[in-house]
Amino acid sequence: YIQNYIDEFVYKLNRRYFGEKLFDRLIVAAIQTYV
Repeated sequence: YIQNYIDEFVYKLNRRYFGEKLFDRLIVAAIQTYV
């Protein structure tokens, strides 16, 4: 289970400054995978 906790921590750490831009970045990431 330790890897799951580490993955979650790194995910939140990398996204701590996105704030209101998080949804926009999610949409862009979803679109770029298909282009």
